[in-house]
Amino acid sequence: MSNQTVNPPPVNSEQEPFIPPYYMLILAVVGFAVALIVLLTQPTFSVVGWGGLGIGLLSLVVWGFMAPDQARAILTGRTARYGGTTILVTIIFIVALIAIYSVVKSRNIRLDLTERNDFSLTDENRQIIQSLGVEPNIPNVKIYAFYGQNQGSARDQAVILLDEYVQASQNKITYEFVDPDRNPNLAQTYEITRAGQIAVLPLDASGNPINDRLQKVDFLTQEALSNAILRVAASGDFRAYVIVTDSGVTLEGAGSSGMSELNTLLKEQFNWKTDEVSFVELAATATGGDINLTDPAVDGQVVVIVGGDTPLNQQQVDFLTNYLNNGGHVVIFAAPVKSDNQPVLATTPALSEYLFSTFGLRFADNLVMDQTLLADQYGFLPGANTFDTTSPITRNLNEGTPMVLSLPRGIEVAPTLPQNVVVTELVKTSDQSYAKLDTSILTTTDIALTRPTDTDPKGPFVVGASAENTQTGARLVLFGSADIPTNQWRGGGVSNLSVALLSFAWTTKFDDFFQEIPQLTQPQRAEDTPIFATQPVLRNINFVSIIVLPFGVLLLGLYAWWRSRERAR
Repeated sequence: MSNQTVNPPPVNSEQEPFIPPYYMLILAVVGFAVALIVLLTQPTFSVVGWGGLGIGLLSLVVWGFMAPDQARAILTGRTARYGGTTILVTIIFIVALIAIYSVVKSRNIRLDLTERNDFSLTDENRQIIQSLGVEPNIPNVKIYAFYGQNQGSARDQAVILLDEYVQASQNKITYEFVDPDRNPNLAQTYEITRAGQIAVLPLDASGNPINDRLQKVDFLTQEALSNAILRVAASGDFRAYVIVTDSGVTLEGAGSSGMSELNTLLKEQFNWKTDEVSFVELAATATGGDINLTDPAVDGQVVVIVGGDTPLNQQQVDFLTNYLNNGGHVVIFAAPVKSDNQPVLATTPALSEYLFSTFGLRFADNLVMDQTLLADQYGFLPGANTFDTTSPITRNLNEGTPMVLSLPRGIEVAPTLPQNVVVTELVKTSDQSYAKLDTSILTTTDIALTRPTDTDPKGPFVVGASAENTQTGARLVLFGSADIPTNQWRGGGVSNLSVALLSFAWTTKFDDFFQEIPQLTQPQRAEDTPIFATQPVLRNINFVSIIVLPFGVLLLGLYAWWRSRERAR
């Protein structure tokens, strides 16, 4: 019997790899996932995507070299034979989904499945916004949506609707999200009091927001937002014609006697057309001149007279009277009184008689003085801080922002007004003011002569007034000082420029123009009908939701457990 020797199993001389092969598979999955995320979320397949794809492929190759048996089994084993078809179908399905998503995203195809079209423009809104986008005279519109950090979901929903506005307007409408907590100054500028509100503003030619024409939306709805856009976009055609006088006041003048500040406000912020004209040019309206004061296509026009040391001739008076009789709009800032008491343009006798008999107003031949409000020892620069609270011209002014008047004259108001005429005393001086009838004191160096005397008329005096003929539509504004619309008192906490600007707006019905813009109304929908529940119904709802449902589920669970227990037994 021979001894049999059992051969020991062969010793594997290869060492285990330092990095387990499945680590490469994990790295490959991570790389492919990064590439897929970049493909689906970024506009272009960037370097990050290509890097993830390269890492995934390289990791698969390394894994194949580290575990060749596993790689061979995947290709030739049972899994490949029986699961290959499933994997192929799954890959084709995923590729098809990616292709469909890419086409939908590139063509910006959207389908709003909400019953109220919360995320897409209705046909009426879309038509209006598209018409704004192709109108070259309508300014660009900027939307500031004030959403806080805790309003992420509401912000994501708002983006979908706001993108619709941008696309429908052909980028004439843009939007920006602002956190009111991180930018409180901007929120305060646009009168934002809580998160979720929206500020809509037109942009000037330089792309800067025109804050004076702010429209605020409290809750984001299509109707509210579209109406705000309509208001800020409707600039209208408004014109101011400043008559050239011998006082030397010019629209473009940047000095103290110029009107460049007011002219810039009118043209750049409110899109008005302004021009310096002569009486001859205005009178040529009837004979086919370049200026047509009766053009029905123009939304509002006003003739402005600033200063003028020389009285008007009869032809010029006739032009103004005919213009006002036919519903014209005129604003007159009277030139200062003369030391020789001679009439100026605003006190032309024929013009004064017409204004007093037709509108119940005229300029007085006096010099209004006051030494209490301003540090002027002579009293030639009286201040006025008593404003009418009903007129759109002065209702937003207060005593803290007075008007400064240089050598002003008072305005007489007729005790009995003409028929169909409404007069408003806009601005008055203080009760410490007084009037000098002898204007020769303008040449004196004796301060005592400028002090009030017992015979001097005492204030307050009307230094600004408006009149309207409700039948013809004519509107007239008079101010007793010529430097109100000039750069003389720009800024400095005075109301001169504001009053001048608002006078132009009131005479042309500039504010009424925006009130008359057609507004969208939200149709009554069945899904918006509120549901009211009576007390018995609420009691039944509470009983079902608090008692029946939870305890019913518990009883069903106990019953199922008991049945399974019986079967097991």
